[in-house]
Amino acid sequence: MSKKRKRVSRRRLVGQRVLTYVPTFNLDTGDYKPVTAARRFIARKVLVPPALIHVRRNEHTTDKYFWGEKGLFSAQYAEENHFLFPSLKQIVENVGEEIIYAGLEGTHDDWEEMEEYEYAFV
Repeated sequence: MSKKRKRVSRRRLVGQRVLTYVPTFNLDTGDYKPVTAARRFIARKVLVPPALIHVRRNEHTTDKYFWGEKGLFSAQYAEENHFLFPSLKQIVENVGEEIIYAGLEGTHDDWEEMEEYEYAFV
C-alpha cells in the first residue's frame, strides 16, 4: 500500500513562525476540562492578548490555545489564519516579513497544490 504524502501548508508554517514571538504559558487542567482551565487561567492572571496557553490534559496529551483580542481559539486555527488577528499582523510588521518568510519560498500553498492519492487495492 502506498503512503499518502502529507500536504505542506505555507500558511501554517508562517503562522507557526509568527506564534514563536507570542508569550507562552503552561498549565495543568486540574479538575476542569482543558478549555475551561485555559479560560480560568486567563481570568485569574488577567492576560493581555496575544498569548499561547498549553494545557496539559495528561502525560501524553497537551491542548494548545491562542488567546487573541477576538477570544480564545485553538492554536492550529491561529497558525492557519494568523493574518486575521491584528496583534499577529503587528508582530509580522515589527519582526519583518523577510525574516518570517525566509526559507519558505520552495513550499507550495494549499490552494495551489493539487494532491494525488494513490490507492492500493488488496
